[in-house]
Amino acid sequence: MSHRKSWRARALATATAAGLLLLPVHLATAQPAPAPAEAGVQAAGPSAAKTPTITMKVGISQKALAQLRNAGRQARAKGESSLPAPAPTGQSTKRPTPGDTSVRSVRPALTLLDGRQASDAAAAANPQPSAPAADPGTFVAAPIGEKPDAALSEACFKADNVETGIGRVHNRFTYCTRYNIKVIYWSIDNKGIPIEEEGTTEAKLEVFAQGDDHERRARLFAQIQKDSVDYDWGPIDNIFVAPNVPLSLLGQCVQDSKVCHATRGSYTMPWATWDNNPTWAWWDIYNHAEISEGRDKISYNQWAVEFFTDHQEYKTLKRGRTPARMLRCDSATYFNLGKAKYPKACVFSEVTPHLTYTLGSTHHAVAEHIDAAHNRPNTTYPLLAAPGVPWPRDKYIPGKYIPENPDAPGLHRITRALHPTQSKANKDNKDGACFKTGPERLKYLDTGLPTRPPAGEQCDEYPFASTLEGAGNPRPDFSVKSIPATDNRVAGGMLRKYYVDDRILAWDPTLPRPYTTNDRFYVQIQ
Repeated sequence: MSHRKSWRARALATATAAGLLLLPVHLATAQPAPAPAEAGVQAAGPSAAKTPTITMKVGISQKALAQLRNAGRQARAKGESSLPAPAPTGQSTKRPTPGDTSVRSVRPALTLLDGRQASDAAAAANPQPSAPAADPGTFVAAPIGEKPDAALSEACFKADNVETGIGRVHNRFTYCTRYNIKVIYWSIDNKGIPIEEEGTTEAKLEVFAQGDDHERRARLFAQIQKDSVDYDWGPIDNIFVAPNVPLSLLGQCVQDSKVCHATRGSYTMPWATWDNNPTWAWWDIYNHAEISEGRDKISYNQWAVEFFTDHQEYKTLKRGRTPARMLRCDSATYFNLGKAKYPKACVFSEVTPHLTYTLGSTHHAVAEHIDAAHNRPNTTYPLLAAPGVPWPRDKYIPGKYIPENPDAPGLHRITRALHPTQSKANKDNKDGACFKTGPERLKYLDTGLPTRPPAGEQCDEYPFASTLEGAGNPRPDFSVKSIPATDNRVAGGMLRKYYVDDRILAWDPTLPRPYTTNDRFYVQIQ
C-alpha cells in the first residue's frame, strides 16, 4: 500500500497525533510508492477547445524539505511572513550534450511531405482568425531582440485563440500561446525513489516566437505569466516551502542535431521569482540547410519548451514539455522589397496562407472581381463558348480561402525569372481575352471582353499573372475584367508585399509530389 498522501492528509495525521481529532485515522505503512505515471498532455489532439494542461513530476530530497521547513519555522518564530527568496541563477549559456537523449526526446528528421502534411492537418483543425492588416509600409517580420516585439506580443496574446488548440499563429513570422502547467512534487529517498506526494504547483506558461527573415532561425521566448502561480502544498508549506523551489525552462529543437539546434541553456529561478519576473528567457532555434530539399533548400523542424527541476537536491521524475510546433525554413534568394533582400527565413507553417482583399476599400474593384470569380464564375469573361452556343460545363476558378480546408485547390507563385514559359503564356492569354491581341487572340475573339478597357481602366486578371494557375494554364479557368487603374495598382502592390510577408515560395517542379509540397496560398474577400 503506497504512502501517497496530500497535505490535507498530513494535516489530518498531525492533528490526530496531537489529540485534536477523536476520529480514528488509519495511516498506511511507510514504504516506497510506485513511481508516478509519466507526465504528459492532459487533453486530446490539436483541436481541443483549450490548450492542454502539461504536467511534470519532481522529486525533492528529504534533506531539502527539512531545510526549507526548518527555515520556515525559524522565520515564523521571528514573526516573518515568508522566507527571503533565493537569488535567481539566471540563464546558462551551456547547452545539454546534443546527442543526450536522456535530456530530451529526439524525433527523426521530417521529410518535406511529412512537414507539409503535419502543418496542413494542424491548420485544418485550428483555423486562425485573420490578424489585422499590417500597415502597407511595414514588413510583418519584426526585428528580433532579447525580448518580444512589444506591439506584436500585445496583439498576439490578446487574440481569442491564444489558449486554444495549437495557440495563435498571428502571422507566418509570429506565434504565441499560453499553457496551464502543473508540477507534482514528491519526496524521495536517497536512491531517488518516490515516497509520498508533498504538493502541487500550477501556473501559466507563456510562449512567444518570432521567425527571422534573414537567417534560418526563430527566436523562442518563454516566461511564467505574472501572478499566475498557485500552490497546493498546505497552509504553511504554501508560504515557506513551495515558493522557494526552483524551476528551469529550456527551449529545444525536437529533431536530431543534424537538422537543427538551439542556443543557450536553461533559465532557472524559484517559483516566487518567476511569478513576479518581467524578464523573458529566450533561445534561438537554428535550422540547417544541409538537411533540406529542392531549389530553395526547404526543411521542416519542430521546437518546444521543456520545464524541469534538476537542481542539487531535486530530481525531475518526468519533464514537462509543450506540444511540438512546426517551423519551415528556406534559403530562397528571390525575396525583396525595393532594395531590401531577404535571402533566408523561417516561418510558422501551421496556418493556411491567405491574402485578404476588402470590399469597399481602395482596391474595391479587385475584391469585387475576385469575389465573382470565386462564387459566380459563370458570370465572368472569357466565356467557355461563343454567345448562343451551349457551354460544355461550368467554369471553375481556384484560390478561394476556406479556413477548414487547406487542401482546397489553391494558387502557386511563379516568377518571370524562374518560370519564363508559364509567365509568357499567362500574359499572352490575358492579352487575348482582354484586348484580342497577341499570339492567343484567336481563342478569344468571341469569348473575351466585348470591349477593350477604356482610358483610366486596366484589365485585371484572376488567378494572378504571378501564379501557376494564371490565364495560360489550361487546367483551371480564369477571369478578366476592366477595372479602375488605381484599384488595380493598389491590389498589385498588396500582392507583391504579401509574397514577402507570408514568405510564399515559388513553384518548384522538382519537389516530391509538387502539388502537395509546394507552397499554396489563397485569397479571402471580406
